[in-house]
Amino acid sequence: MAMAAEQSPGNPFHPGTGSEPEHLAGRESEQDLLREALKAITGPREWYYGPLRGRAPQPLKIVGPRGVGKTALLAWVENEAMPLKADVVSLAFLPGANTKEVIAGFRRQLATISGWRKIEAQVFKYIQIAMNWHPGQSSAMDFGEVLATRLRFRPLVLLLDEVMHHDPKMLSHILQQSQALTKARWPLAIVLAGTPALEAHLDAVDATFMHRAKDIYINRLKPAATRDALSKPFADRGVKVSDEALELMASWTDDYPFFIQTVGSEVWKAKEKVKQTEVDLALVQSVAQIVQDKRNPLYNKIYRIIDNADLLEHAMKAVAAIEAETQSLDPRQVRTCMAEGTGLEHKGVLEIYNQLLDAGLFWEREDGGVRAAIPSFFTYFKKRYKQGRKSAKSSS
Repeated sequence: MAMAAEQSPGNPFHPGTGSEPEHLAGRESEQDLLREALKAITGPREWYYGPLRGRAPQPLKIVGPRGVGKTALLAWVENEAMPLKADVVSLAFLPGANTKEVIAGFRRQLATISGWRKIEAQVFKYIQIAMNWHPGQSSAMDFGEVLATRLRFRPLVLLLDEVMHHDPKMLSHILQQSQALTKARWPLAIVLAGTPALEAHLDAVDATFMHRAKDIYINRLKPAATRDALSKPFADRGVKVSDEALELMASWTDDYPFFIQTVGSEVWKAKEKVKQTEVDLALVQSVAQIVQDKRNPLYNKIYRIIDNADLLEHAMKAVAAIEAETQSLDPRQVRTCMAEGTGLEHKGVLEIYNQLLDAGLFWEREDGGVRAAIPSFFTYFKKRYKQGRKSAKSSS
């Protein structure tokens, strides 16, 4: 049974980066895949401290643009693992091939896992041996030994977030050692998360088995899930939201999880300020400018990523091509439009396309079509692009 995020009497919406919402709406199929992995590692073993009778789960990759809830899903996994008596270790940043630091951090997390001081004496002896890390030992073996010994005690979920920024050598060590253990049926689940750049980054890592990982691609929610994500946290606290108010709130979100949390949070704060017991249209209208101001930092961040990569002209062509069609274009059509008049060859256009995909300008749908990742960002982008062109002409 899923364990809901802990409720508090305060604001039920959490728009901060990586925050887990109290109600994680619209991710049921993704949660089912993650739940299957947890079920696999908590299954029966060959003997008391032995490998699983069944197979360990394949690694899972959660891929999506910024702000769609990848880290929130990882947080959900942590909550889901606790009642199943499975532990979680997160490695969110591997800046370089400093194995000593990574192993030290890994050991610190193991030492603080709930129930650590209740470990039976026999298991504790195994753990102590693995925790006694020596700098002269093989770096890859050190990680594998610590992990293997740890898995004798309890099942473990290894969460790797922001994988596209992980050092390739260190990531290769961790994935290879982890894969060897899952292949030997030890109770280990590996979950990776990152933006679309994760795929290209893994191509540069010596871990070809990751191509067989289960892919979880996430982006915007379906409209019904958006309304559920906005209304249920209020309803759970006995606050009625009128239909008109809910429709206006939803219209400001682009069905984008970060914006859903932002809108909900601002409406909640407005309700508390005027001490209303329900949310009506007038209350929602009162926070319109605040919500817009809260959206702008994310727009600015995406624009700066594109600008810093000197891709504004290419991005503008992509925006124009996507908006000109009522149906989704396929990636090749978008790349063709981007290449017109540039003289770029296929490889160069593909690289630019992938950079814009990773920046969050557009997104490839499940059917292979390309649409705006955040539709309202296109309006912001065109306006700012036009202003930049005017400024450049006036200064020349």
